[in-house]
Amino acid sequence: MRGKAIFNLTWLVLLFAALSLRAAESPWARVVVIGASASGGFVLSEPFGGPNTTNCKLHNYLDAAIVAPHAPVKNFGTAMFFLSPDALAANEVASATNAHPTLVVAVDFMFWFCYGAEDSEAARAQHFEHGLKLLEQIPCPLIVGDIPDASSATNTGIIGSEQIPSEAARLAANARLKKWAAAHPRVTIVPLAEFMRQVKADEAIKLRTATLPAGTTHSLLQADGLHPTPNGAAVLSLGIWDAFVKAHPKISAKEINWDANQVLKGGLKKASP
Repeated sequence: MRGKAIFNLTWLVLLFAALSLRAAESPWARVVVIGASASGGFVLSEPFGGPNTTNCKLHNYLDAAIVAPHAPVKNFGTAMFFLSPDALAANEVASATNAHPTLVVAVDFMFWFCYGAEDSEAARAQHFEHGLKLLEQIPCPLIVGDIPDASSATNTGIIGSEQIPSEAARLAANARLKKWAAAHPRVTIVPLAEFMRQVKADEAIKLRTATLPAGTTHSLLQADGLHPTPNGAAVLSLGIWDAFVKAHPKISAKEINWDANQVLKGGLKKASP
């Protein structure tokens, strides 16, 4: 009996030590990406993937920007997300949690829980709630993008008009996301909608240490009007890290390389075979 008690006590001490060590880990230690085509990479001329698609995968640029010691960033995002959002999202969340992440980036994870053909706006709102419930399974800090206006992308055929939510529905989804995040302190929201608006308008974009001048930012999106170019993925990565660092004052900004050109070069190098 005494031996069993000592064993149990020792087990509890080791468990507490392990949990304390994990709690003290840097958020950069094991970063995982989940989401749709902006995360997984997509190029219209390579619908089943290829070298240009690889160059657009978000994790390469997120990884290139991290100066702090970290494992290679994992990416479970897929351009096929739109085909079956519920099933693929659940798979991605499971894969992410199994990787024991210290930080999860889900910048476009919620996109297809707002977009897509729905029978009614009430059904759309219910689907959005389902996406939020999936994200609640993430056991660590989480970065989520809000919902951008992608209606202009119908002009390129990359998305159908029947898949576009009403403006009221999109704004309601973003309001719900903001309220949900407020109830989940580990969640940081990235203003993806504002990033997309600025890029489409070819407006200046202010980064932490530089400003991309007006008239140059339209090139951050591909011709389909929806997916980032490699340069766009690099700039978006810095926007993601900027939002996260601002939301966590204890994290040093020095743990990120804020030079967009260097992040672009580093990301392309990581994407190379």
